[in-house]
Amino acid sequence: MSSLLLVVLAVVTSVFAQSDVRLPPNVIIPDSPKVVYKNQKADFSLPCQAKGIPEPSYEWLRGGIPLIVSPQITFDSVKGDITFNDFTTREEGVFTCVARSMFGTTTVKSFAPTYTLKQSRVEEFKTNATSSVVAEEYSYTKLECANKGEAVGEEIGYNWYDFSGNQIKIEDRHFIDQKGTLHFSYVTTADGNVRQYKCGISATGLSYIQLGGIVLLTIKTIASPTAISPQIQYTNSGTKFIRFTTATLECFFSGYDPQYPNVPATKWYFDDGNEIIATGRYSFSADHRRLIISNVDEADEKNYYCQAQNTRGTSNKEAVFLDVTSSPIFYPNGAPVDQTISEGKDAVFNCNARSARGETEPDYPVWYINGQQVGSQTDKTKFVFTDGNKKLTIRSLKKATDIMCIQCSVSNPVGTTWADGCLNVLLPITILKQPAATQEIDHGDTIDLTVTATTDPSQNLTYRWKHNNTESLNPPPFVIYNPSTREAHINTSNLNTDQYESVRGIYIINVTHVFDYHVVEVNVILKDKPKPDSVAQGATFDMWIIGLIIGLILLILVVILIIFIICRKQQEGAYNVDKKETGAGLDPEKELKDKGFDDYSRPVYNEDYDFPNKPPNKADLEYDDVPIGDDESLGEYGYEADTHFNEDGSFIGIYQKREPQPPPHATESTI
Repeated sequence: MSSLLLVVLAVVTSVFAQSDVRLPPNVIIPDSPKVVYKNQKADFSLPCQAKGIPEPSYEWLRGGIPLIVSPQITFDSVKGDITFNDFTTREEGVFTCVARSMFGTTTVKSFAPTYTLKQSRVEEFKTNATSSVVAEEYSYTKLECANKGEAVGEEIGYNWYDFSGNQIKIEDRHFIDQKGTLHFSYVTTADGNVRQYKCGISATGLSYIQLGGIVLLTIKTIASPTAISPQIQYTNSGTKFIRFTTATLECFFSGYDPQYPNVPATKWYFDDGNEIIATGRYSFSADHRRLIISNVDEADEKNYYCQAQNTRGTSNKEAVFLDVTSSPIFYPNGAPVDQTISEGKDAVFNCNARSARGETEPDYPVWYINGQQVGSQTDKTKFVFTDGNKKLTIRSLKKATDIMCIQCSVSNPVGTTWADGCLNVLLPITILKQPAATQEIDHGDTIDLTVTATTDPSQNLTYRWKHNNTESLNPPPFVIYNPSTREAHINTSNLNTDQYESVRGIYIINVTHVFDYHVVEVNVILKDKPKPDSVAQGATFDMWIIGLIIGLILLILVVILIIFIICRKQQEGAYNVDKKETGAGLDPEKELKDKGFDDYSRPVYNEDYDFPNKPPNKADLEYDDVPIGDDESLGEYGYEADTHFNEDGSFIGIYQKREPQPPPHATESTI
């Protein structure tokens, strides 16, 4: 009974898990950090929107701690928006939207990029004291915007006004830099007539201007002006600009020219000497005293050069250094990102950042799990930190407990970079039914290719087939397939010889969804037909190797035999009889000298010739007078012993030691 109860509980748990679709919250608005400027007393709202299953709820942080709701600041925990009423500097700060979902007893939190709120304003000058400047006509002069109060806004503007409050008309010889200083390429008596100058500061969206103290300008007249060559007076070299913002480089030359346009003409150059043209990210102010570069990055950090010219001469090129700075920059794949992984596997999150080129390296990362900073309460066997705390590995994922969001922050002297990535855990692909891995069949048998599987309910499974290097969503030829039940088989009794031959080989069924896959492989072997190509090819390959080896051995034997025969022939052709006789202990040369060869011919037949008692006269012997018998032998010459030759065909030495015997008495039988 208890066993049955356990089985029922297991089935119920499995069904519940299969129907439990979960998706961690994912903030889609805002999608990047933003700085927001608002006027004093403004009423407005900022959006926050996230997706997830179940639908997430919202909360807000101010300066990293939970926001305390007040009449001036409220938020909607269902829709996510935050609302400000009667906005002032007291509501300034860094605000973070947090989307949260509940999975069982676990609260999963995802953090949005921050909103930095600032009130647009221009504060009064710290003092309105009067100052004086005396300058010689046609010389360079500047009036500084001193004792400024704080100016905050999307865009800050500087202008100069006369004693009546009228704005000074800006001409070619005037230039107002980003600090508000008014530069004169040269001054005239008309500038002295104004006498009283005031610096004014404004901000975008504000309806008022803050005016500074009076600056008295006195001009000394010159009777006979002459041209003055360009001289550098001001640059903003070394000014820091945040990465991906717009940088403005400034360069101002003094100089006077009696000819129009009277002021030096300015040009800009890259560090390789090429002139900069207004195109793409590069533009200029109307007077070319400003070079504007949009969306600057580290590659833009270098010297740019300005140069001025008039009829009196050309200035040197002046370097203006662009310093690009940044809060920590994540390396490629260095920030936590959203991940979806099947149960049983590990998840890896990175938090690896650097500072801008040439700047102080960032501190070690600080990690958070669902918004709670990692500490002594963190399970170190489950959450493993390596690579100098830059890598987090979450081991052996479980859907029931490990759906979460991971955050990390990295800081340097410029600021802090924050990243958020959520982990979704899915039930794995489980094969419920699969055919035998190897199926040996005869013609008429049925091939079973049925594969059924299940996985997380949030995913749809796709079955891909592959046979004989052909891949498709549709089953291979001759497969009878039921897409609703996934049953698949081949009835070979309906196939002709060629069709039957074509069904052999490897069948691969790849069960997949977006985040996981499982491969089932079936090898079909025809018992009454040749082995599959792969086996036949392997056998052919082996026989070919064996044949090659045997052929090489036979070739080597033939070559050895030929060499032996050639050497033997050469030896026989140069055979020396004298050498062999000498080797036998004889001296053929001496033997020939001692014995020699006499000239012999057959003796003349003479009945009165008494051969045994009277040797014949050599002169009486004629060869043709003696009849030749059928059986020729040396016995005719008195040698009855058997004669033979040496094995090499010679007879030298054979008769050397034998005593000559007298020839027998001539009879009829010898005639």
